[in-house]
Amino acid sequence: MFRYSSRFWLYAPTGFFLLLAAAVMIHWWMAANAFEKKLAALKGHEAVPGITLNWDKAEVGGFPFRLDANFQNLRIAGAGAHGPFAWNSEKFAMHGLTYGRSQDVYEAAGRQQVRWTDSSGQNRAASFLPGSMRGSSMLDAQGLRRFDLDIVQVGETDFTLPRLQFHMRRDPDGKSLDLMISTDSLPAGARKPVHLQLYVTLPKAEALMPLLQGEITWPEAIRRWRSQGGTEKRSSDPAADEALGRFLKPLY
Repeated sequence: MFRYSSRFWLYAPTGFFLLLAAAVMIHWWMAANAFEKKLAALKGHEAVPGITLNWDKAEVGGFPFRLDANFQNLRIAGAGAHGPFAWNSEKFAMHGLTYGRSQDVYEAAGRQQVRWTDSSGQNRAASFLPGSMRGSSMLDAQGLRRFDLDIVQVGETDFTLPRLQFHMRRDPDGKSLDLMISTDSLPAGARKPVHLQLYVTLPKAEALMPLLQGEITWPEAIRRWRSQGGTEKRSSDPAADEALGRFLKPLY
């Protein structure tokens, strides 16, 4: 016959596990419910000043440790640095943990359509099918701290890029932003891809911090940055500067 202490050590671990599982389930359902309400409030409205989100259908899942949102025909539109921009993604997914650091992971698939305004005010457009398209963002008390994008096999009838990457990092002191873009391209007749990468620093970035915190519009942040003497500093590789610089200019 078990004594009381023996029964305690027999049943306590099972009880603790069941209690923990119940707590995880309750936490997830509360987080998922709040997330669904937030999505409903965002649909067709501004997510941050000047940028609107919309979609045809969204499904929330990820139980028990993640929050996943799967969108069909996601549409993002708004005011960019030099004029309007828009991005349509046939399929888009967002993944985030329900605990730990504030980091979200993104995936896009199917047809991607992008329209933007370049630094000279001209309207541009591109449509492509990626082999894979993944991104991530990290937030802290000061807003967006890091953003990364990696596209593999950027393909269309008139061009193909084996890989395209973009990275943005806010320096810890908040006084500058570091940008990096790189491509692997396969010129006609070449057997090996040509790798190019360009580094750009935006100093005097204090004026851009409200943009990363979602408090002001993109054009307003750039106007403030320019008025305070903001200028870019690029890497010294002429080939990368000529080939890749045009990809970053629409940002600022």
